[in-house]
Amino acid sequence: MTIKKYQFIKKVEEMITPKDIATLQLLAPMSKFIPKNLQNEVLNKSAKNNPYMGFVVEPYSIFLCYELIDLERAIQLIPDGFELIKTRIFQDGEPKYYAILGSFNVHTSAFWGTRLEVNIIARNKKNNLLSWVILDYDTNTLSYDVSKGIVDSTTESALLTTDFDGNIIVDIRNKEKNRSLIFDANTRQAEPKLMDKKLWLEGNLSVGYGRELSQNSDAVFSLKFDSREVEKGYHIPIEQVNIMQNTWFDGLFRSVPDEVVYFPYAQHYLSDSPGYYSEIKNENDMIEQYNHLDLENIPNYSAASHRKLLKVGIVANALFTFLLVITVLLLIFY
Repeated sequence: MTIKKYQFIKKVEEMITPKDIATLQLLAPMSKFIPKNLQNEVLNKSAKNNPYMGFVVEPYSIFLCYELIDLERAIQLIPDGFELIKTRIFQDGEPKYYAILGSFNVHTSAFWGTRLEVNIIARNKKNNLLSWVILDYDTNTLSYDVSKGIVDSTTESALLTTDFDGNIIVDIRNKEKNRSLIFDANTRQAEPKLMDKKLWLEGNLSVGYGRELSQNSDAVFSLKFDSREVEKGYHIPIEQVNIMQNTWFDGLFRSVPDEVVYFPYAQHYLSDSPGYYSEIKNENDMIEQYNHLDLENIPNYSAASHRKLLKVGIVANALFTFLLVITVLLLIFY
């Protein structure tokens, strides 16, 4: 199992190439000139040849877990194909309705940077799995969802780091939308605890997007991984967490987190590419698929389709500008 684990880690890392990521980052601003429907169609076709992408959450990912208090509003924020479900954070916790703000540094086959996701935990009515539903996010790198297509960073200020004294420091701000999450958490008194398997394992088999980002779709993507990577996390006492600003979804959840957890190690995932859906049935199905992965024959993720799409956008924009100038000149002189 150990050899298998390291082979999997190496494969996931092998699927992440800085050259492809740099190219995509350079071309991303041009995507705004390409219709979102065309972007989605191209990515869906690309997923047939590239069903998986490498996805690595780097050490010291941290999650603020808030109890929901406005359940009616929460229901309106998730697609119709989901319903709120109570869950535990740790194995010995009390089930509650949760919103979870996850901050992490990540490198993947398509982007590399810092990301904050605001999730509501719900049940997908179609596959009956507990699901993480991403309501919205901020990041200093590329992202993709069906409502906006490929987009550049949403913020220039996104920091997640650590210091010599055991502090995790998060400072992520979006001035345009006037929202921010700024806090630090000291880990010196943190203790390892068993995580709730339904939330941290099953939830990674069914990840969806909120009503607005998904255009009210119940589609979900899945992750394949060594289940031990989410078996234990580190519980941080609330009194060791100093939240200076959290202006996300005011009134949706309590002002103080119910639980805070971090993972001090990297977590390696084989993620569905945009447009591909593994439709994993349950925990045992994922473990079975993970144990029988033919790693040598999984194609490395290629950004060729993304580059082609963005180049088409550049050419189309130049052609449109040229035709517009010609039309104006004809109107002036004739």
